[in-house]
Amino acid sequence: MTTDFQNTKLDKAFGHLDVDGNGVVEHADVLALGSRLFAGFGEAPTSAKGQDVLNGLETFWQSLLSATDLDGDRQISPHEWRTGMADAFIHDRAGFDAGLRPAAEAVMRLADTDGDGTLGLDEFHTLQRAFGTPSEQVAESFARMDTDGDGALSVDELVAATRQYYTGADENAHGNWFFGRP
Repeated sequence: MTTDFQNTKLDKAFGHLDVDGNGVVEHADVLALGSRLFAGFGEAPTSAKGQDVLNGLETFWQSLLSATDLDGDRQISPHEWRTGMADAFIHDRAGFDAGLRPAAEAVMRLADTDGDGTLGLDEFHTLQRAFGTPSEQVAESFARMDTDGDGALSVDELVAATRQYYTGADENAHGNWFFGRP
């Protein structure tokens, strides 16, 4: 069973993944998200970082299908998303590491354009634009997730925030701000 708060976060994440807005998440949506990321960061999908992102997104997609596609049509409805994400990522903590962490790490490395192991506010803003986070929420989101107050988000902080966002029930967790206001 998931909480209303977890369902709200899952619904928001579904909206980010349904890139074409047709009410279901399909493989094309995951690829379109990758395209948004590549365009935002000026990275070619054929580069080493681009290939890591594509591989991570493909791992994520295959995990999603296996966990959420209840009727086998290779489309994930909102109901399938909620049910499958709860079973695969919230109730089975190992599911995040197997299915979502590789994509999260690859995307964070892509967003780290200067290779310093952290994202500054500008890099974070570009990342959030690809996901459709409202611009006016990005700075506050960044500040809330900067748990050590150093003005940068490490890849580790971001992956931890991603885990909190997708799996956590604690309404005060910093990761709830990953996509703007919870």
